[in-house]
Amino acid sequence: MSPIINKRYRASAMVQFAKIRDYVEPIIDSIATHDMTVEEADGVHHIRSPFGTATFETTGNGFRLTAEARDAGGLNRLKHALVGPIGFIAAREDLEIQWEGDYAEPALPADLRIMHVKSVENIAPRLRRIVFRGENLERYDRNDQFHCRLIFQPRGTVEPRWPMLDHRGHVVWPDDKAVPTRVYTIRHIDAAAQDITIDFALHAEPGPATRWAIDARPGDLAGILGPAANGPKHAEFHVLVGDETALPGIARILENLPATATGHAFIEVDTKADELPLRCPSGMAVAWLHRNGADAGTTTLLEDRIRTIKWPEQLDAVFVWGGCEHRAFSAIHRHLKKDTGLSRDRFVLYSHWHKHLSEEDIIATGADAYLPQ
Repeated sequence: MSPIINKRYRASAMVQFAKIRDYVEPIIDSIATHDMTVEEADGVHHIRSPFGTATFETTGNGFRLTAEARDAGGLNRLKHALVGPIGFIAAREDLEIQWEGDYAEPALPADLRIMHVKSVENIAPRLRRIVFRGENLERYDRNDQFHCRLIFQPRGTVEPRWPMLDHRGHVVWPDDKAVPTRVYTIRHIDAAAQDITIDFALHAEPGPATRWAIDARPGDLAGILGPAANGPKHAEFHVLVGDETALPGIARILENLPATATGHAFIEVDTKADELPLRCPSGMAVAWLHRNGADAGTTTLLEDRIRTIKWPEQLDAVFVWGGCEHRAFSAIHRHLKKDTGLSRDRFVLYSHWHKHLSEEDIIATGADAYLPQ
C-alpha cells in the first residue's frame, strides 16, 4: 500500500512597500481582531487561525507573507484573513499582493452558514430583534468573538448569491453581482436550538441592511460569516460604553459578568423609551444617556461621561469595551490612551459607524476613516 500523505497547501508573497513600518502596528491589530492569534518572535509575527497558520515579516523595503492550510479552501480563507486587513489599513497605498505557491479555485468560505428568519420583534422604538435559525452554528458560540457579517438575500430569491474567495484572498461574487452585507454583534446564541439573535439599530437614514431588517419576515434568507472582533477580558473593574449599535454587546457582556464585577455602563440612546431592561451584577452602575432628539453621532454624551470616572489605582485590573460613531470613538480612544494611561491591551473599542460615510465608503477610504483620529 502507498503511504497516506497529509497534503498541506502553502503560499507566500513578497510585497515591496517602503513605508511598511508606518503601518505594522495597525495591520497586526486588525489581523488579531479577525479571530487570529498573533505572537512575535525574532521580528516575525506568527499567526494562528481556525483555517491554518501564517507569518507576517517586515523586510528592508516591504513585507513577506506565508500561509499554510489543510485544504485548498482553507488556504483561500487564510489569504483573505491577511489580505483583507492589510488592504484596508493601507488602502491609500493601493498595494498589490501576488501569491506564489499552491493554487485553489474560488470556493465558498468554510465559515459560511445559511440561515432563515425565525421571528421578528421590535424591542424598542429604534431596535428590532431578529432571531435566525440555521445549522452547524456552534462555531459562533463564543464569548471572545462577538461580531459576524450578515449577507442579506432579497425575498423570493431562487438562486442565492454567496461570496466566494479566490486564490488571491479576494471576495468574488457570481456574475460580479453582490448582495448587501454588514457587520453586526451577535446578541445571543443558542447552539442547541441552532438560533442566533441579532438586534438591529434602526437608523434615521437606513442603509441596505437596515432596510432589509425593517422589512424582514419569517422565512427570509440570510447568510452569516465569522465570528470576529474581540469580546471582554477578565478584569475587576469594567467600563462598557456605546450607543445603540453597541447596546447588544453591552447587554451580552453585562449578563455574563461574574457577580463580583464592579464598574460602569454608559449607554447613549434617544429617549427613555429606548431603554431596555438589563441583567447585570449589583456592582455595575448602568447610566442611560439621552440625546433627546439630537441626531445620533452629534453629541458628546459618551466622552463627557467617561471623563467623570474615578479609575482604580491599579489600571491593569481595568477593562473597557465599547463601540459608537467614529467621532466619539476617536475622542474616547484618545482619553483612555493619553489622559487615563490605560495600556492598549486593557481596552477594546470599535468605530461601529461613521455619520458621513457608508460601509462601502469606509472600506474604500481605509484606515483614515476607521482608526482613531
